[in-house]
Amino acid sequence: MERTASLRPFEMLQRAKDLLSVIIQGRGEPRNIMRVLFQIRPDYLTNMAGDSIQMLKTRQYLERLGVRVDVSTTLTDLKPYDLVHLFNTTRVRETYIFLRQARQQGKPVAVSTIYWDAAEFLARTGSSSGATTAWASAHRLRRRVFQEATILLPNAREEMELIARQFGPVAPHHIVPNGVEEFFARARPDAFTRTYRLRNFILCVGRIAPRKNQLTLAEALRDTGLTLVLLGPANDASYAAQCAAAGSHVIMLPFMEHNRLAAAYAAAAVHVLPGWFETPGLASLEAGLAGCRVVSTDRGTAKEYFGHLAFYCQPDDPSSIRRAVMDALQSPPNYRLKEHIQRHFTWQRVAEETLIAYQKCLSGK
Repeated sequence: MERTASLRPFEMLQRAKDLLSVIIQGRGEPRNIMRVLFQIRPDYLTNMAGDSIQMLKTRQYLERLGVRVDVSTTLTDLKPYDLVHLFNTTRVRETYIFLRQARQQGKPVAVSTIYWDAAEFLARTGSSSGATTAWASAHRLRRRVFQEATILLPNAREEMELIARQFGPVAPHHIVPNGVEEFFARARPDAFTRTYRLRNFILCVGRIAPRKNQLTLAEALRDTGLTLVLLGPANDASYAAQCAAAGSHVIMLPFMEHNRLAAAYAAAAVHVLPGWFETPGLASLEAGLAGCRVVSTDRGTAKEYFGHLAFYCQPDDPSSIRRAVMDALQSPPNYRLKEHIQRHFTWQRVAEETLIAYQKCLSGK
């Protein structure tokens, strides 16, 4: 299996730490602690999504490496900071405004792109012409972000190739994979099974919304005798109602904190993300580390992360989704997937790669 290009030895991380200290001290500042400002959309906590988690976890683990990280959702004075780190180019307007401010104040900018082209999803799911036009129109701002940033931090090689293909030439990049908390590797099903009396079911964790494609998953598993648990907040009430009405095999559970969510993964037989794209899907990483078999959409970067250790489906084809779930269900438990995730995709690794990217950003290399 091909590994992501983001893996680096410990020595490179240590060199990055040493160089950062030299750079900061060389500016005559009475400190050797790097200060970074994270900027993100204002509703990142009330409308939690993958960018929210990526930002919060990156902050947590960077601080363990000795980096001082603040978070802002508004324009602010950037003088105290060595660099600015922005998250998300799907809702790109806020990101562009933050980028423009940083450039005006002479600060280097790292951008976690978190990008995949939503054009297919919008076209194939009957989205309004206004939504399709708005997505395409926002490419003008995306191009400026991708070109004017100091460094781009895509989650995968394939994501970077897509950006370069659609918007190139763009800024230099350093691949920083998505991550997962290591405690998922110790997940046990008992707490979940005691509460819900469920085991060996099909699980899908994520926001209940058309892009996540839970309704097609529910339709694909109708008449299989399998129980489908959809676990997550309902971002689209009408769509959630359709999912709930898809059949008696569907059980819907609300958002859970990570300690309870780990037990749900451990109790499930297969975890499925059949969405229109994933990069690669934090829930797939969590489920795989918890020992669950993983089915993912074939749109996005999941194959780059999981290779032949997971199963893949086409989001627009219920028979493809059903076949992938049944193949996964009939396969033996795959402990190699768990080991692979634990070795390469922890938040500790994410923080280390991010710190190396900061060194590149500040040194101009």
